[in-house]
Amino acid sequence: MGCKIQLHATKNSRYGYINGQIDDLSWFALVHKEEVEFGINPFNLNTGLGRVSRLCIYKDVPMSNYTKRLIYANYKRKWDVYNGNYEKMIKALVEYLDRRYSIKLVHSQ
Repeated sequence: MGCKIQLHATKNSRYGYINGQIDDLSWFALVHKEEVEFGINPFNLNTGLGRVSRLCIYKDVPMSNYTKRLIYANYKRKWDVYNGNYEKMIKALVEYLDRRYSIKLVHSQ
């Protein structure tokens, strides 16, 4: 069973900060044009060569006077929060972003 990944439309949806939904959770990521040495390796989720150098998967829960943010994964050049119960979801999102933003357009003449 795959995860339902959605991107939210932004002015610059090619590289930079991207956000969206994965199943019932929200996410945002910093995606680079080229692989960076501090990015998330899409094959094993360790720090290594990857295009995603910032990733947060979360859910906002409205409370009576404030909004509580539950964080399931948070990567800022290293994992600050990594909930192993969501490993398949994290891996699916990192692989999707790496694959989507590695596509190169070739112009023929």
